[in-house]
Amino acid sequence: MIDKIDFHIKELDSMKKYPKELFYIGNKNILQKRKVSIVGSRKPNLYSQKMTHLLSQGLAQRDIVVVSGAAIGVDSIAHKAAKAQNTIAVVANGLDIKYPAINKRLIEEIETKGLMLSSYKEGEKARNYSFVQF
Repeated sequence: MIDKIDFHIKELDSMKKYPKELFYIGNKNILQKRKVSIVGSRKPNLYSQKMTHLLSQGLAQRDIVVVSGAAIGVDSIAHKAAKAQNTIAVVANGLDIKYPAINKRLIEEIETKGLMLSSYKEGEKARNYSFVQF
């Protein structure tokens, strides 16, 4: 079920503009933990793949939440290595849309065990400009 965040998230204060609305699916209590964002190439080389996995796994073992974008490449490696219950996916579309479709299973697992966040209402598709707002 998609709900609306009804409190302020201090980590978003550094944005040019704090989102007017934030929607979520999952465990919003994860927001209380320490967090590190990991994003990167959609086509990482083998070294980047290995280091992303090791770094994300190590952070999760220290109870640090990994935040990424659920995209292919570095994002999905980071989410998988941290495990769904220790990850937040911030996406550039409405939460009713599983994008990218290739990561549908990963997104559904994060919805169940972790946290999905978006500033886009249901039905909003990802567009080139929506990725740069965060």
